[in-house]
Amino acid sequence: MKTTAADPSAPSDAAQEPRWTLATDLEALLRLDTQFADLYLLRARELLAGRLEEAEYRNLEKAQAAAEALQERVRDAMDVGDWNRVQSLSAEQARVKERLQDTAAIRAVAAGVYGFEGVLVDPFSPGLRALAGAPFPLARLRDEAVRRLARLEEADPNWQALYATRREVLRGAPVEADVESPAGGAGTAAQLRAEADRALAAGDFARLQRLSTQILEAQTREMVAGAGSPAGDASGRRVPDLTFSFPAEVLERAGRLGLVPVHVESMRDQVLELYSRAWMPSREGEASAGVVRLPEVLAADHPEALRERLVLFLNRPLVNSAGCRFLPWMVAEDALVEGFPEPAPDAAEGASPLLAALGLPRRRGLSRNQLERALREHGSRVLGDLGLDPHRFRVVCIPPDLHLRAGPGRDWGRQPQWTHFDGYMVQDKKFLALAGGDVRFGGINDMVALNRDNDTPSLIARLAVVQRARLAAW
Repeated sequence: MKTTAADPSAPSDAAQEPRWTLATDLEALLRLDTQFADLYLLRARELLAGRLEEAEYRNLEKAQAAAEALQERVRDAMDVGDWNRVQSLSAEQARVKERLQDTAAIRAVAAGVYGFEGVLVDPFSPGLRALAGAPFPLARLRDEAVRRLARLEEADPNWQALYATRREVLRGAPVEADVESPAGGAGTAAQLRAEADRALAAGDFARLQRLSTQILEAQTREMVAGAGSPAGDASGRRVPDLTFSFPAEVLERAGRLGLVPVHVESMRDQVLELYSRAWMPSREGEASAGVVRLPEVLAADHPEALRERLVLFLNRPLVNSAGCRFLPWMVAEDALVEGFPEPAPDAAEGASPLLAALGLPRRRGLSRNQLERALREHGSRVLGDLGLDPHRFRVVCIPPDLHLRAGPGRDWGRQPQWTHFDGYMVQDKKFLALAGGDVRFGGINDMVALNRDNDTPSLIARLAVVQRARLAAW
């Protein structure tokens, strides 16, 4: 099913309420099912536009801010006895006040849709619950998401297929017990070990004995389920390849946008053991204890920039543009990537049909905030024009692992500039945008984290069409 706009006047199963109120559920789902947040946001905008276009919403927000100033202008006119002006200003004030009152409810919803900015964090991704600010036990969050999707499935038949699919997927979301109080042995082995440490410190040996049994049971359960690490089990059966054969007509349309097919071979076996040591919180809301050192499996003669990149993945939480835990599993993958030669910093920019389709004015000197806003608002339409299902694909800044593997044969990483990479590093509760490829700092192996509003001319955008499945963490 393609994500096309529905007729706002179409009848609804929830006829007792205006259709735009469905945007409330969609806005909530942004933070409950982050992998599809861009589509929920798109649908919310479509539903709101039937009653309140974004431009009008912006104007009303300005009017709200100016209302107090307008009142002062009325008072000034009264003080000088300019009653003609008092009359006109009062009439204007009354119109603004009435419009603000009439739209108060929809503007409250629109604020979270038209005004959306920032980085989402999937509360169900391994280790990210605290970063997501999840206030409830995860089982309650999962159940809330399922309820909202069921309500949307009934009330918004145009997008019923997406809601039904995601409802079934969310039913299986991982909902580990609270770290502070694993109930009945339902916590992970790591959580129960933390409880055991506290029991030992308190001298509670009876509790320590019970926890020892629970830890053995949890370790067995995790080995069977493949849930003992962020990656799944050592066989990699939860890290499938992302190969795909793009139809000829898709490739033809992609070519007109400057997109070329890229295939990279799997390097999964080389990172599985490495990622078993990756960052996880020692307790909910705390950083991982100690610093993970690069193991012997990574030879000392690897480029220093590559080693520094891997240290970031091992010691810090990273999320992709879908808000999910990001560990690049280096599986075999097919994607569509902008294939332009890497430009010199002083080179003039050529026309880009893809950037034009996304409403972007240029390639160089864009901030991550600008890029993500354009991709959220126009990415699905670009996919539709290509003949690809937005439920299965997404337009993103090129992922760092794809850039790393596809770049050497294309002379990427040979200019003194950075390329925007998909994803963010979390540092001191701040989300920093990934970038890399500067020849001065390691070339193709280079990866850094920058402020999301950084729009320096030494930053360029290279976009890619990837399978949405690459963004999932569970």
